[in-house]
Amino acid sequence: MIRSKVSPKEILFRPPVEAYSLLIAVTSGCSWNKCKFCGMYKGRDFEVYQEYQILPLDYVFEQIDRAAEYGYHGYPVYLAGGNPTSASTDYLVKIINYVRKKLQNVKRVSCYSKALDILRKSDEELRKLKDAGLDIVYMGLESGSNTVLRLMHKGTNANSFIKAGKKLMEAEIKLSLYVLLGLGGKKYSKDHVLETARVLTEINPTIFRFRSLGVGPNIPLWYDLEKGEFELIDPVEYLIEERDIIANLGENVTSQVFNDHAANYCYIESKNIQKDRDYFIKTLNSYIEDPRFLTMKRKKPR
Repeated sequence: MIRSKVSPKEILFRPPVEAYSLLIAVTSGCSWNKCKFCGMYKGRDFEVYQEYQILPLDYVFEQIDRAAEYGYHGYPVYLAGGNPTSASTDYLVKIINYVRKKLQNVKRVSCYSKALDILRKSDEELRKLKDAGLDIVYMGLESGSNTVLRLMHKGTNANSFIKAGKKLMEAEIKLSLYVLLGLGGKKYSKDHVLETARVLTEINPTIFRFRSLGVGPNIPLWYDLEKGEFELIDPVEYLIEERDIIANLGENVTSQVFNDHAANYCYIESKNIQKDRDYFIKTLNSYIEDPRFLTMKRKKPR
C-alpha cells in the first residue's frame, strides 16, 4: 500500500484488494456513518471522530503531484474516503483526469460508493466518470434483506441497491459488492440468505465478495449483543450461509466471487460462479461436514 501524505486527522481505509494501490484521499469520513455494524469512523462512545467532508481540489491535486514526483507510476489508484461518489461528478472527473494525466500506466482507478450516491447521479454523469477513467466501484450491499438492512441502520433498501447496481453496470463501470455473512444473526439468517441471493441475481455484479461479521466494543452492534438483542451465528454457520447464498443464485449470475478477507472462514474463489457453482457448493459442504468446524472458536473482529 502506498499512502500519500495526508493530514493526521484523515483516516484512510481501503479494500484488501487495494493493498498495493496508491491511496489518494478525496473525502474524509462517511456521509452516512450510522450503520450499526461499522466502527470505521466512530470514536469513543460512538461519537464521530472523523467528520465527513469533501477535501479541497487543490489538496487532492497536491497528493497526485507528490505521487508523480516520487515516481509512483504503474500502480492502481484508489480514491479514498467513505464514499467519494458523494462528491459532484465534475469534481470527480477533474480528479480522475488529473490522475491519468500525471501518473503513467495507471492500472485502474477505483473507490467506495453508497447506493444513494449512484442513484443521485444521472446516467450521463456516470458515463462521464467512466469516460474519465473510473474503472470499478466497491459498494457494501451487506444484505438483500430489507428487515436486516433496516435493523442495521443501513439507510437504504434492496430495491435501491438493485437500481444503483444496474445503473453502474449499464454505464460500464465494474461493480464489486460486499456481502456480510452473519449480519442477520441467528434470528434472520434465512431471510438474509434468500434475499441476498435474490438481489445478487437481479444485479449480476461484476464481482461479489464475502465478509464475516465480527462484533467488537468499537461498534454500535456490540450493545445489542450485550443486551441479548442480537445473537451471533457460529463459525460453521458462516459457511452454511455462504453455501446457501450460492445455491440460491439464479442461473444468469456470472459474477466473480472472492473470500478475500482474514475474517473469513474459507478462502475459495471463482472467476465465474455460473461455471463454478457446483465446485463452490461441494467445497463448502466439505468444510461444513468437517467436525473441526463444530468446535472452532469464532475469529476476533478485525
